[in-house]
Amino acid sequence: MSPLRLASAAALAGATLALSASVTAQPGPAMPTVNITLASHFYQPNPIYLAGGVPVRLVFNNRSGKTHDFKAPDFFRSARILRGSAPGGEVELGGGRGTVIILVPARGRYKVHCSQPFHTLLGMTGRIVVS
Repeated sequence: MSPLRLASAAALAGATLALSASVTAQPGPAMPTVNITLASHFYQPNPIYLAGGVPVRLVFNNRSGKTHDFKAPDFFRSARILRGSAPGGEVELGGGRGTVIILVPARGRYKVHCSQPFHTLLGMTGRIVVS
């Protein structure tokens, strides 16, 4: 191999290595975050729109002084929970409390409601739409 070809091959190999290092050093896109407010007697946003198969951080905050919950058993059962928990398909929060759940939602339409006495009758219901 001629010295010119050898130098060109070495330069190309170095450029390829530098390019691959810069590509792997780039952080991935930020995980989507959806802030979900529980209050007397509503959820916000409502409906909640999510992308199916895309990891999402759900940040639940109870903005009232009394206990509320976010009961969506079909939604949580069909999702793959990566961090946090929803025992029995429910997130229960005392007044002023919050929690975070990271999950991968499955496509579908799901109902959500607050199972505290009379809260559903007072309008604390909603939908989750995963497309």
